[in-house]
Amino acid sequence: MKKTLILAFALTIVSTFSFKNLQAQTKEEAVLAFNSTLELSKTDMAGAVVKMQEVVKMCAAIGKEADTLKMKATTVIPVWQYNVGNNLKNDKKFDQAMAAYEKSSEFATAYGDDNIKEKSASQLVLLYTSKGSTYYKADKADSASIFLDKALALNPEYSKAIFTKGQVYKKKGDNTKMLENMQLAITTATKTNDTVIIKAAKNMIGSSLNQEGIAAYNKKMYTDAVTKLNSALEYGFKTKDLYYVLASSNNSLKKYDDAIAAANAGMALDEQTNEKLARYYLVIAQAYEAKKDIGNACANYKKAAYGPNAASVNKKIKDELKCQ
Repeated sequence: MKKTLILAFALTIVSTFSFKNLQAQTKEEAVLAFNSTLELSKTDMAGAVVKMQEVVKMCAAIGKEADTLKMKATTVIPVWQYNVGNNLKNDKKFDQAMAAYEKSSEFATAYGDDNIKEKSASQLVLLYTSKGSTYYKADKADSASIFLDKALALNPEYSKAIFTKGQVYKKKGDNTKMLENMQLAITTATKTNDTVIIKAAKNMIGSSLNQEGIAAYNKKMYTDAVTKLNSALEYGFKTKDLYYVLASSNNSLKKYDDAIAAANAGMALDEQTNEKLARYYLVIAQAYEAKKDIGNACANYKKAAYGPNAASVNKKIKDELKCQ
């Protein structure tokens, strides 16, 4: 019994000595691993990130004694991972860069690096938006929406992502959502003086309103046509066809002065040939005739006597109005 106790005591002393020695050796290995990883980072940043995570695990196993070293390791990991993303982006490996920035954001969150978290988010907003735009151009609207939503989750006021999402809604046939997003894109772009997005969004809204206005005109819904077309003009969308349809719609509504003004605006945008300008002069002539201004009506009917309407216009001039 006595020999057994002496043996157990001896084993305890040896075990304690061995544990302390192992602990000290493990800490030393952690320092060596840390330093070698610093060297590795000069040539292989991605590999260094992996190795430094192992150093963090070693330090965690050692305990409080290695907290300082652990802190140093966790400080460099988010920065290195962010640089991995930068390198991939510079090499135009955008999908890989996206994954790298997502990882740097995770590390930054885990290790409390607000600076890298913010920088990672900024890069991801750009990459998500670019990816969404690529899917939009490839007619993959649903996939585009996924990445645009990711971008807007990080930066709800990024006007380019909002604009592209508006394009996606247009492609899906949801004009209401398209208009909402384009208007929001204008609002957010105005804050940053992004004139490119402002112009593009206004053009998109104007184009949509123009299409709706022409559709209303074709259905003889002239009041609605005038409202839509004038709204399109407010967004800076101006075409010769818009003005022609607006002029014709105003004539139908007996708004003759407005019809004349719209026809003149359309002529200024069209080719200056008799054939191209004839349709505008016809609208103007009809407006003047309705106003009982036969002199101006005749003058404009004469200018309208070209192209497909020449025969009917000449009949009006000679037989009905008997213009001199």
